[in-house]
Amino acid sequence: MQILIMIKNQLKLLFNNRMSIFIMIAAPILLTWLFSISISNSSKTNVYLADNDKSKASKQLIAMIEKHEDLSVTILAEKDIKNKIDNGDINNGAVIDAGFERSLKNGKALNDVKLIENYDNPDGQNLSITILSEENALQKITIDSKNISNVLKVNNDEISKKLINKVNSDNSISSFYKEINTSQKTEDKTTERLIGFLVMFIWFVVVQGFRTLIEERENNTFNRIKGMPTSYLKYLISKIIATYILGLTVIAAILLVGKYALKASIVNNIFPEASIFAIYLFAVVGIIMIFVPFVKKHQTFTILGSVLMVITGMLGGSFFSMDELTAPKPLQIISRCMPENWGIKALKDVIFNNSPLSLEINSIVILLSIGILGLLVSTILTNINMKAEKSFLK
Repeated sequence: MQILIMIKNQLKLLFNNRMSIFIMIAAPILLTWLFSISISNSSKTNVYLADNDKSKASKQLIAMIEKHEDLSVTILAEKDIKNKIDNGDINNGAVIDAGFERSLKNGKALNDVKLIENYDNPDGQNLSITILSEENALQKITIDSKNISNVLKVNNDEISKKLINKVNSDNSISSFYKEINTSQKTEDKTTERLIGFLVMFIWFVVVQGFRTLIEERENNTFNRIKGMPTSYLKYLISKIIATYILGLTVIAAILLVGKYALKASIVNNIFPEASIFAIYLFAVVGIIMIFVPFVKKHQTFTILGSVLMVITGMLGGSFFSMDELTAPKPLQIISRCMPENWGIKALKDVIFNNSPLSLEINSIVILLSIGILGLLVSTILTNINMKAEKSFLK
């Protein structure tokens, strides 16, 4: 009962620092979002168009092309597009010739949009298919709206707008089915980044949880705590459990925000995911506790924790996988020594492949061993320090 009261008091102390908790939750979410945005923008295909028709129809065609999320449209003069292609700055471009609107209204074959390129390339082929598809849709809208307006005696432009809105709505549905694989890949990348940043920032959570142990030495409250009727070991256990609960709370909050704000596929295989996160958190707690007996100032402890977080995160695959980089063999060996490497590997398996915990036994055993070894070493070092202080006082 006494230790439960101590845990409750420690939790109150930790959760009082609301700004710190907000940063713990916001940092991995914000980093994941920024990385996703930058990579999404860089993956878009640049499309250069010249509008020589300057009509409502040509503007509508451009607007329909711009609705493609994987295209970034730039409007230039025809001569500028040709110069860029000749200089090798771009591979291709397209020109909407004068008379485009007239061809649409008369139902003629659409030869008024031409592709400019020095040689055949995949981007040019994709652009040609996109333009042809939108041209056909726009021609059908133009003819249908003209026929409907003649029959109903209503404004042709209003009918045309309604048909365009309907086509855009239908395109958004068909686009979903056609590009479902691409969307899944993007979602998976977002989830991978969130996993990486989350396992890295767990270090920061644990450091913040144990920082009060260092502050107690600085404020000379450490000796008073040792003089209490309760053993210091119980007090230390209450600190560890409170920090562990804080870590689990922050992890749960980040997972929920990631699922609903970033649309990440992060909470699918709940029990295995929760188990891996809990075991990984235990490993980080064990590692950080090793440094508690040595550090005398909380500023030093925070800096040390931040350095460890970044170095182990980079080497362990929080930013990028060492396998993807084809890193040198020594670096790959070092990477396998990092807890992040085992945590990320196990989490990817249970999230993306619905892998059961029984298949992640290697990662689980390694992470548990790290945590247990860290706590044992920390306990031994703490006892040595306390005995040394007692003998010094005598």
